[in-house]
Amino acid sequence: MEGSSPAGGVNPAGRDKDLYAAVQDIRAGYWMQMRQVLARTGSWPQWTSRTQVLGVVAAQANVVELWLKEEPESLAARVMYARVATERVLQAHRRDWARDYRKAQDLDKLMVRARDACEQASDGNPDDAVPWICRLALAEADSAGRYSEHHLTPPPHEYLLPAGPWGLLSEVHRRDPFNREAWHRMSQALQARPGPAGRQAVATDFARWTVSFAPPDSPLLLLPLYARVQEHRERRDHGGAVMLNLLWTREDSTRAITQAFEGWFRKRDPDTTSQLDLNYLAYALARGGFAAWAAEVFAAIGDFATPAPWMYDARYPEDQWRKAFEEDRVACRRSHPRQTGGHHP
Repeated sequence: MEGSSPAGGVNPAGRDKDLYAAVQDIRAGYWMQMRQVLARTGSWPQWTSRTQVLGVVAAQANVVELWLKEEPESLAARVMYARVATERVLQAHRRDWARDYRKAQDLDKLMVRARDACEQASDGNPDDAVPWICRLALAEADSAGRYSEHHLTPPPHEYLLPAGPWGLLSEVHRRDPFNREAWHRMSQALQARPGPAGRQAVATDFARWTVSFAPPDSPLLLLPLYARVQEHRERRDHGGAVMLNLLWTREDSTRAITQAFEGWFRKRDPDTTSQLDLNYLAYALARGGFAAWAAEVFAAIGDFATPAPWMYDARYPEDQWRKAFEEDRVACRRSHPRQTGGHHP
């Protein structure tokens, strides 16, 4: 997810200069820029992506708490506190706090606090999808299965899909149809308790189901590429590196890559484009043999490479992910120099 903690000097704000200023302000211990940027946010997709990035950064400090104390009636501050509280739960969960008795108790307290924050944010603005996205994200950390809303049966006749937070996804969809983050959060929640099928199979089945009815220009068309990277990772980790490139030349892979490039990339809005999506698409194109298309996507990425998916490449250790990125970018640009001037439909 784009909500992953920035590493290796990566700029989490991407090309969003206003967001970058707010991130720097948060790191300095201030919240005024964050408030101003959110006040100028003009669409639900941008609101979702900006609050997500700000939440990841602000979770490392008490800036949002200071803002909420100063302006307790601020709806934006409530939403940001829901973001921060949720991010802290996810970070604790990914550090395996549940395995330690004392830390597990702390994780439970963080979960209760985050759920309360989501409820208060939602009460303040029932049309906002973000509090529901946060509640959906919390399902990933509910390892013990304590909350029934995280374990509902899937839609009728979808026998390949496991139980999960389907009601929460529906609440998000009602407010902001086909919200990018919500579908990624849902995939992560399902993979957290995959059952006998395994994480990769769950990711693939969910991606296939989503693409079957997603709008033809939606960023959700990239979900199969995320699932394929998951399969790539698992095979690499189990010694299957020799066969990795074959994953990207299979018919189902090339079909998904083509659909993502022609359906989403050609029609995307550069102002709301996820840098992570661009990097996943470039990775898939380079491995699938679509060098000319990959050169266009690399031009759109510019200097905003993200660690994932390059860190999962078998050629280099994960902390040398930039080498994998640069090697593919240089190769694609050399083979198709006319495609490197950038593509902004």
